[in-house]
Amino acid sequence: MDAMALGHRKVHLKKTKKTAKRRKRKVTTRREAALSSITNRLVTVQALQAPLYECWEPKGLFDPDAGMGTVVVSRKTSGSQILMGSFLLDVFCLGVKNVHCTLMDESEYRLSLQQIEKHQHLVKVHPACARKLVEEAHAYAATLGFSPHRDFGFARKIFQDIQKDQCDRSFTFGRNGKPVYLAGPNDSTRFSMEVINTLTASLGTEGFHFLKPFERNVQRPDG
Repeated sequence: MDAMALGHRKVHLKKTKKTAKRRKRKVTTRREAALSSITNRLVTVQALQAPLYECWEPKGLFDPDAGMGTVVVSRKTSGSQILMGSFLLDVFCLGVKNVHCTLMDESEYRLSLQQIEKHQHLVKVHPACARKLVEEAHAYAATLGFSPHRDFGFARKIFQDIQKDQCDRSFTFGRNGKPVYLAGPNDSTRFSMEVINTLTASLGTEGFHFLKPFERNVQRPDG
């Protein structure tokens, strides 16, 4: 083998070794991330057994110009960690639009509440009413053909020992007897059309209303 060929072979071997090392690091990183995710989920499951701490709801959620807000249910562990379950509700149409169920310390919890309050005013709510509100919003949306956020099945476990029949409040979903789809500023055109198509299939074109971002006047989908 001549010197040039030998040099090319050495360069190739170095590149191969570097590639193998990068792949090994990626595999290790993925394994560590998976293990961390499993560990966090197990810790969160344990925290679901902790005593209830606080429950919050957005003030004026059912006001005609509102319709969307976050319900918070929290539990506090013996180690003073806070399990925070937050449920972004669309009570006029989509039900449970987003959820988070996260274990954090007290300062992180307070900061999270402050972030929510940048967009709405939170008030204390009885745990039974918090559960009833979230689950009935989910049930209403289901009648229209909508599924909740993919993490709702796990996050709703935070309600486990809360008896919603202890809540004497009643909630009326939709607005003026019809669903109203409030298109959010981050809703893509494709997502909005999927919502409209689902509503049309369930109720017909006259059975619901549609509001574009930042609009207050009710429109039909052809408006």
